[in-house]
Amino acid sequence: EGYYVDTTASTTQVECSEGTYQPDTGQTSCDDADEGYYVGTTASTTQVECAKGTYQNLTGQSSCTDASAGYYVDTTASTTQVECAKGTYNSYFGASNDSDCLYTDTGHFANETATVYQIPCLPGTYQNQTGQTICIDSEIGHFIPSYASVIATPCAPGTYQGQSGQISCEISDPGHYVELA
Repeated sequence: EGYYVDTTASTTQVECSEGTYQPDTGQTSCDDADEGYYVGTTASTTQVECAKGTYQNLTGQSSCTDASAGYYVDTTASTTQVECAKGTYNSYFGASNDSDCLYTDTGHFANETATVYQIPCLPGTYQNQTGQTICIDSEIGHFIPSYASVIATPCAPGTYQGQSGQISCEISDPGHYVELA
């Protein structure tokens, strides 16, 4: 077991190489490890399931691959990895559960699947909830001067903003005033 003989009148047997195994006696070849499995030693009689957090999409392999950042693998013997959903991110390798995909913080978003890092909202935009896929433009009469904002700031007395998504307010011109809301 774990060996084979591939010639007639042989005086020796041959070890199965890494990535292959042979559970039976009297064989002329070794079997490749299946997808989702690996064989990490020589002369093996069994193949080993890839653990949670890893996968293997090829046959005859000597190891499994860690789930990529932005993905997870929540089953054993997996041949694929699963993308983290929009509104979540995962920046480390080998994640083994969908809960490893973290909801974005307030002031941030993740608008694609398999996102590695949460993205801060740009100046002029904000997000006041977690797990979101977009940021919201500041409303008319408000501004947002910085990244990763969670609120829009109202324009101060004597200033105004007639457009949404702005980073500052305008000072009223001479001969004009801004009515208080």
